[in-house]
Amino acid sequence: MNDDIRYGIFMRPDPETCWNVTQVTFAVKQQFGLISAGAFPPHATLVGNLATDASASEIITRLDPVFDTVRPYVVYNPGTSRAGKGTLQYDINWDSSGKSINVPLNKVAQDVKAAVLPLARHVEDFLVVPVRDYHFSGHLGLASHDLIVDDRASQEVGEFISGLPLTPPAEFVARWYSLFEFRSDWTGHWWKTMTWRHLHSWEAR
Repeated sequence: MNDDIRYGIFMRPDPETCWNVTQVTFAVKQQFGLISAGAFPPHATLVGNLATDASASEIITRLDPVFDTVRPYVVYNPGTSRAGKGTLQYDINWDSSGKSINVPLNKVAQDVKAAVLPLARHVEDFLVVPVRDYHFSGHLGLASHDLIVDDRASQEVGEFISGLPLTPPAEFVARWYSLFEFRSDWTGHWWKTMTWRHLHSWEAR
């Protein structure tokens, strides 16, 4: 058991969307010093903050049957929105109408959680929901935990992002899923010291 390790299972957007998210988070860092969203690779969290005594290979073995059944599907991105206390994101949880959830995306998240939940240890990390209590809502973070801690610049950051000459694709096909390992001191502002490495990917076919 290593108490500084957490795992995340992510959906990776298409390359153009990843490039867009990277440019936005870099611009926000350079202008406002916000680093939380950019501390991660561009992603939608299916399950995050997985603390476990299981090895990475055991996690992969649990997830192989899940991703064997996943087929490509379309994800829709209506642009920047707000969520929670001052945070900014691309809300990709909805279908093309914007009124109903994206069923394939939410099913993948549900199946991933069911697969790894038996491996999860309960932890109470700073500003992170334990796996058991995590309710999926698909999004791509643009400015996050920094603004939860201090949201004074939230309005200004939102206006800044809206003014950037960057427009994400209105839709993309979800095909890639990845397992990452994260290390930090999870009792405080963990995004300031967090390191990560990519462990494994699955491609939907």
